[in-house]
Amino acid sequence: MKKDRIIDLLSFRHFVNDSTQGIEFCDNDPNKLYSYVGLNDAESYDSKKVSDALYERIRSAFISGHAEVWRVCRSLQIDLIREHVLNEVSLDPYFEVLGRLRDAVCSGNQSTDIKSGKIQGDWQAAIAAARDHVTFRSWGTGHREKTWTREFTVARAAKTLKQAGFEIEFAPGQLNLSNAGETKLVREIESLTGQIGGLNVARRIFDAIAPSYDVSQGRYHLVPPVSLTGGGQPQVPWGYLLQLAVKHIAGDQVRRDEDRNWQRLIGLISIYASIIDVQRYHSMILFHAIDVGEMLSFLRELAVYDTLFRIPQIRPSDINLLIRGMLDFLDFSVPTNNGWSINQVLSIVEYIINSTKNIRGPYLFRIRDLYKFLPEIPKNVVKTIVNDVLCHPEVGANQQFSYPTDAPTPEDKKRGITFSSRPLLKVGSRYCLIDQSVCAPAFIEALLTELRHERKGLDDAVGLSMERFVAQEFTKRQIPILSGEYDHNDKHGECDLIVEVPNMVIFLELKKKALTRQARAGNDVNLLLDIAGSLLDAQAQAGWHEVRLKQGEELNLVCSGTESTIKLYGREIEKIAVSMLDYGSFQDRIILKRFLEATLNRNFHPIDKSLSKKFNKINNSLREITEQVILKYPGKTQVDQPFFNCWFISIPQLLVLMDGVTDASSFRDALRTCRSLTMGVCDFYYELSHWRRMRASNTPPGQIYKVSLIIIKIHYPATVQPHKAHAA
Repeated sequence: MKKDRIIDLLSFRHFVNDSTQGIEFCDNDPNKLYSYVGLNDAESYDSKKVSDALYERIRSAFISGHAEVWRVCRSLQIDLIREHVLNEVSLDPYFEVLGRLRDAVCSGNQSTDIKSGKIQGDWQAAIAAARDHVTFRSWGTGHREKTWTREFTVARAAKTLKQAGFEIEFAPGQLNLSNAGETKLVREIESLTGQIGGLNVARRIFDAIAPSYDVSQGRYHLVPPVSLTGGGQPQVPWGYLLQLAVKHIAGDQVRRDEDRNWQRLIGLISIYASIIDVQRYHSMILFHAIDVGEMLSFLRELAVYDTLFRIPQIRPSDINLLIRGMLDFLDFSVPTNNGWSINQVLSIVEYIINSTKNIRGPYLFRIRDLYKFLPEIPKNVVKTIVNDVLCHPEVGANQQFSYPTDAPTPEDKKRGITFSSRPLLKVGSRYCLIDQSVCAPAFIEALLTELRHERKGLDDAVGLSMERFVAQEFTKRQIPILSGEYDHNDKHGECDLIVEVPNMVIFLELKKKALTRQARAGNDVNLLLDIAGSLLDAQAQAGWHEVRLKQGEELNLVCSGTESTIKLYGREIEKIAVSMLDYGSFQDRIILKRFLEATLNRNFHPIDKSLSKKFNKINNSLREITEQVILKYPGKTQVDQPFFNCWFISIPQLLVLMDGVTDASSFRDALRTCRSLTMGVCDFYYELSHWRRMRASNTPPGQIYKVSLIIIKIHYPATVQPHKAHAA
């Protein structure tokens, strides 16, 4: 066997089976053990020294490629689990030997011991030393399934599906449904949804998730049950199931065998979500360095997870506030070309929201209900607004949707038949609001879609008005703000918003770019373009403000002819990229840090050359961020925590964050609430709610960790090398 070859499972088993466990003949005699591993037997006996010597023997068996050895061994462990579950093949001693190999190549002083590049070394010698280590000190198997919950869950899902007649593809490094198997499974899931009735399915969904509803935030908290140690059960993919329920919404009569069909539906759709393999069961994966080669896969996984398990929402009480803020440049009383005014739309929206205030799940009403309670609006105008602005066409929503990764076609978007495009559905002679929190974003999208026909360049105007709206929200709370343009040396800059709070200067840069349905489906190109158009652009802009303020200790701003000055005074600087609407898991602080760390000094190149211009913009932002790190830390080759002061939040998140904020100090305290601690669930709203509950209950800081074992401080070591050249 070539010494630089990546080993396969068959060869690995062969080497393990043929390895001679010389350490057995030491009979636990200290002198013999020391002699066997090459230690001086004159030293006092220490079993850890024997263990370390065996680990060093494993490491030294490889000239290079330690990081790749770690990845190969982990991949082989996953294959072992799959064979064990599917074919009842024994895990031991192979699984534990692979564990020792992994542990050895990532232990010790990583800067000197861990060698990157292509694997070069002697697998046979390394395996023999690992087998000796297993014999010398066994770890046991009791914790295995908890540590590897995700892998065992995926394998068991595959076995269940295979036994049920759904075709599985199983090969080294691969375990998934075949195309035929997935098609058959999705058809059965859709058939069951139709048999139960989409409206009945929706009711059952909201009955199930109602306990997670947060009244103050006006949303359901659907979070993964992660922990530091693993374990837990697969989640039900409520997000995916709701999209299918909407597709099959017609009919709400009680169906025969509904309970039995519901149990089968939940079982099948949960197993389907498990084998898609995007659910995390422990939070520590977020704290491991992610290289750029893994980053795209990681981002796709986050996007598909959100699509499967989460449901986009906005606090219903914020809808009219947001609409008025983003459209402040329009006269709300002037009729559009279709005869309705924005004020009339808002009156109907307010009536629907108020009518469903205490309802979790579907709400049905008739057009005559609106006629009765909104007599000031002509009936023909009410009918036009409901049918042409707020309600999906008769054909329904999501008619081209079946798979979690399905994205709307241009024609779908043009016809407005994706669920997120309009809040209402037609059910016979009635109208249905699936849920006020879930449909809240669609009220905004539906109105903007209609107004785009009325006014050219509407989106650009909305972007500017949202800057004014955010500024007004700070002003209402007595928080000092500044904005304007400045010149620093020979460079020009423009600050959207600067917030001054005690001991802190906060730069906010607002971007209207939304996370598209294609990105939510896991399309890596759309993911990068959407993230670049919001997060990267904003962080690059805010980064220059930080660098220039630190260099000159002040920035002289000009806004509409008025001059003002912002001075540093030794204060901390925070940089917040603000999106108009939510980006889900991508707005988690750890995800943000990991993304910026992994892409430092990197470039992305599209396969489709027609996208080169858009990707050049991404690469320009990445180069600017790299240059900023170099300027902030001149002469340093390694920098700790360069992005700890970076944030990515949405305007709806900002509104929730500012609940109870009345001045600059209370805003600083609100921001700090979710700055340095995380629960590893990638959900800003849930973590903010958790910390507020802890404070409201006067839980002492030292007791917080006892309340939830999955809380982790995020002041973890994160070192990057801003001056080191990387291949694109």
